[in-house]
Amino acid sequence: MDSAFLEALAQARPDPGGGAAAAHSAALGVALLAKVVQLELRRQGPLRKPGFSWRDLLARVRQVSAALLQLQEEDVRAYFKLTQARTSRDPREITAALEEAVACPLRIMQQAQEGLALLAQAGAGCALHLISDLLVAAELLGAAFRGAHHIARANLPLMPQDSRRAVWDETLSHTLEAIEAQWQRVRGELMGRRA
Repeated sequence: MDSAFLEALAQARPDPGGGAAAAHSAALGVALLAKVVQLELRRQGPLRKPGFSWRDLLARVRQVSAALLQLQEEDVRAYFKLTQARTSRDPREITAALEEAVACPLRIMQQAQEGLALLAQAGAGCALHLISDLLVAAELLGAAFRGAHHIARANLPLMPQDSRRAVWDETLSHTLEAIEAQWQRVRGELMGRRA
């Protein structure tokens, strides 16, 4: 467990903040998914379903994990750049920093969505006793994409009220709606297998 991150998060300072915490939550969910995939890889041995490979799935899970850890750091940098830009009072610098402060949590949401897609694949073929671990992973991913959405939305009102802000607003709404529907579907499929 990354206790250094948790200790930093608990400090009375602005960073790391909610975006980094959302990325951390998604990374926890993906780590649990990696555990399930590795257990299945060991259990299944050389036998494979046609067109499916636990080994390939594990490689993709590790890519998402690496991306989330990078986004956790990027969120801290984005917040720092925004703080610097607001101090400079340069409108172009502020706008660029605000866009990154919205884009970074959006990328966290997208990686959580990718994690959900991989989780669905694992859930369709894993042993029944591992479904509860995947449900925990799904809850962590759900918290992550919703939390990242809150952070992105908090930065949106700071942008000038123009067409770019409207595009960000629409993108965030559409992304949240799509991921929420995917999360409900994946969770329902897992619950169905558990029943």
